[in-house]
Amino acid sequence: MNRLVLIGNGFDLAHGLKTRYSDFMLDLIKRTLYHAEFNYLVKGKQGQRHEHTVTHKDYLLFGIQIFDRASFFYVKQEVHKIDSFDALTAFFEQHGLTLSFPEVITSKTPSGKEFSYTSILKTMIDALMTRNLKWVDVEGAYYQSLLTILNQFDKHGNRVYDENSKAEIGILNTELDYLKIQLEMYLSAIMPKHIPDNLGVRGINFWSKIKGEFSTSEQGRLSLTEEQKFPEQVHILNFNYTPTFTYYGSHCACPDNLDVQVAINHIHGELNKLHNPLIFGYGDETDEHYSVMEKLNDNTLFQHIKSFGYFKTDNYHQLLRFLDSDQYQVYIIGHSCGLSDRVMLKHIFEHKKCKSIQIFYHQREDGSDDYIEKTQEISRHFEDKRAMREKMVPKPNCHPISGLNLAWDDIV
Repeated sequence: MNRLVLIGNGFDLAHGLKTRYSDFMLDLIKRTLYHAEFNYLVKGKQGQRHEHTVTHKDYLLFGIQIFDRASFFYVKQEVHKIDSFDALTAFFEQHGLTLSFPEVITSKTPSGKEFSYTSILKTMIDALMTRNLKWVDVEGAYYQSLLTILNQFDKHGNRVYDENSKAEIGILNTELDYLKIQLEMYLSAIMPKHIPDNLGVRGINFWSKIKGEFSTSEQGRLSLTEEQKFPEQVHILNFNYTPTFTYYGSHCACPDNLDVQVAINHIHGELNKLHNPLIFGYGDETDEHYSVMEKLNDNTLFQHIKSFGYFKTDNYHQLLRFLDSDQYQVYIIGHSCGLSDRVMLKHIFEHKKCKSIQIFYHQREDGSDDYIEKTQEISRHFEDKRAMREKMVPKPNCHPISGLNLAWDDIV
């Protein structure tokens, strides 16, 4: 029997890395503020409002408007202190700044026609002002924006997909392209630069959990023999773009189960690796609207659908070969199990060789945890709810992710 380990953003967060969507967007706006202030000093005129604009592929994405009373000193002394969107809002109000988004876009077709457009960047930033967002929410928001453009009808109830629609899809894809580029830059900058080659006891303890024997309860439930109590293969399916998992080095540092075969699969790409580019988008081809997209015969609709990104490498086929090779248990460490990866997760969970699903849940400071929320997310990938109940490891036999001792505060 084998083990499949799903690694999500909660894994990076447990290491103290600022990899939340809110962390990334806050940094993006703060960096834009630095550029805006510099441009104001160079181009701004006394007594006039100055606007610093951000463009990508000749599209205006957003801008920051500055009054002349904003000074170079506030950037140096105050911007770096902003640590939340509440603080950012207060900062904008204090200095008379405005974050603006285009409401009208000019088509890049020969007609040059103007059309109204609701920026997904604006939607996401507005949402961050009131609540925290997960990456699955961002990818879901992209898909919902796509559907909003598609689901426009005339007075007779006929679907309208015209020049305006195609132009809206173009700017939506451009916004996501921009976010992907900026995200890769951000994550590359925040990754630790000096991780010890040998993590000592910490690394040994970590690998003992990842490749260690199946729990006593699962050995009994699955009728595993003494020879079967350790996984023969461990497949690490890393949904993150970061290389955090690789910092633990070779599993051979841990003397347990030395014969195990361990493979690390960066299924969504790796930072700054041309041979394994980042995959950022949506991955639910079972949605009822997907067939509508196919019938419209416009390939730009699929630019950020994950399935087509998987074709760029053999990562997905590596996963399929592992799933078909033998019975397996699934470990879930920091993955939200949301719908943006639905097709892949559905295949993993419903596969006839999947025998066990064990959650490493997040335990909050107030003592509550997300175990039940995780099971609810997982249930959405099952058509056979009975099979789901049979495969899920009950909470008393699961552990919090903190039990893996992932924090690096003392070594980075």
